[in-house]
Amino acid sequence: MTTRLAVRVGREATHTVVVLTGELDVISADDLRASLAKVLQDGHTDVIVDAGGLTFCDSMGLRLLLEYLDLFTEAGGFLRLAGVHGAVLRILTVTGLRSAFPIYDTVADAARG
Repeated sequence: MTTRLAVRVGREATHTVVVLTGELDVISADDLRASLAKVLQDGHTDVIVDAGGLTFCDSMGLRLLLEYLDLFTEAGGFLRLAGVHGAVLRILTVTGLRSAFPIYDTVADAARG
């Protein structure tokens, strides 16, 4: 059974935290795209994606994360991943994309950079 992606966005003093729960795939990618586009449109360019609740990520999800990694970086900010584990960590490793993203154990670690 597919677990629909839930996206929750929260502002901290120095950054935005985007919390993902469920599966990031071709069906749910638009939900995350809309949230990240809104964050960028609002001028917030320092973003931490909390992937602790993410159970799956397909190639569309990876492409989306890479796209916004570039967009936030080009805007002078960052996109950092926190709490990556299990199948999501495995797909990043197998595809060679683990080194493309700054990955931290926790959101607090990512905030410290």
